[in-house]
Amino acid sequence: MTYFQWQTPNSTAPGSERGKNIVFNQDRGIHLHLFIRKYKEMDGKTEPYIYIGKGNTVEYEGEKLITVTMELENDVLASLCTEFTKRV
Repeated sequence: MTYFQWQTPNSTAPGSERGKNIVFNQDRGIHLHLFIRKYKEMDGKTEPYIYIGKGNTVEYEGEKLITVTMELENDVLASLCTEFTKRV
């Protein structure tokens, strides 16, 4: 996996400082680190986030909920990608 799509919280607009840091991260010298989890909770326990690596925004759309496409600096292991995309 080379690209990852993510949505900001619905209070983040592209014109806000936070939005600009996400949308224009490379121009602003901002390093975006990606942590993901498949489920918020499992069996009543909060699931931990897993560090995927750094990425850079290559495309975005929307207002007050920005859909961001990031290009990851390193490919995600195939086994981890399968784990996060298969139904359990």
